[in-house]
Amino acid sequence: MFVDDATLKTLHFHNMISTTSEEVLKIGAWRIVNVSAEYLYDNAAMNGVIPKYLIHRLFPNSKYSIWVDAKLQLVVDPLLLIHSLVVKEKVDMAVSRHPYFVHTMEEAVATARWKKWWDVNALKIQMETYCENGLQPWNSNKPYPTDVPDSALILRKHSLTTNLFSCLLFNELEAFNPRDQLPFAYVRDKMSPKLNLNMFEVEVFERIAIEYRHNLKQGGSGLGPKAKMASSDLLANGTGGGCEGQLTKQLVRGKAEQVGRGV
Repeated sequence: MFVDDATLKTLHFHNMISTTSEEVLKIGAWRIVNVSAEYLYDNAAMNGVIPKYLIHRLFPNSKYSIWVDAKLQLVVDPLLLIHSLVVKEKVDMAVSRHPYFVHTMEEAVATARWKKWWDVNALKIQMETYCENGLQPWNSNKPYPTDVPDSALILRKHSLTTNLFSCLLFNELEAFNPRDQLPFAYVRDKMSPKLNLNMFEVEVFERIAIEYRHNLKQGGSGLGPKAKMASSDLLANGTGGGCEGQLTKQLVRGKAEQVGRGV
């Protein structure tokens, strides 16, 4: 378990560990590794994506791994999950589909609307960059059922392909923001060799994990950066750059295909 200085002090305060002992720090089966604050990102969310996507660099001898967000509690044996969702399906990675969104632009609009990332103009630049470099909205010709994952649970076989995908995705997160659902389809569709991916049904996710939603704190102005509103909506006419019309048209076409398939 990787913890920062503040977390280490809190664990010591609650007598869960002893920082004065020369023995290896452990809580139950977990070995505690202290990461100095001087090597961390200023944005705490970026620190979280280091073990989430660079797990193969932290544990190079591991053959499989499972990422579980702090808001989740698994109710199924993790070894059974690896076998049923990765090994049995003969894939490199397994991740749940998003319960509501199919298109990356839908997730981007929701990110801006619900202030999941404070700089909305930066979100517009990110989406324009992906569009100009070949991002296509989901359609039935893609070999995947959706462009938007629920990345709270990720099961991986540590292979050349998954390691490449993880590194490429991390590069996008570092370049733009730590919202990992936004570059997911762009990296997945553009990379080579292609990722052999199992995007399983939401109903499967609901049976293997219990999700505890993040608490919403009221009224605290110091909870994070104030949202920087964009000059207009992400899909407003005439403001989205050169590929906006193409992206909007394809998004509408993709939605029509969704309806036709009963998604």
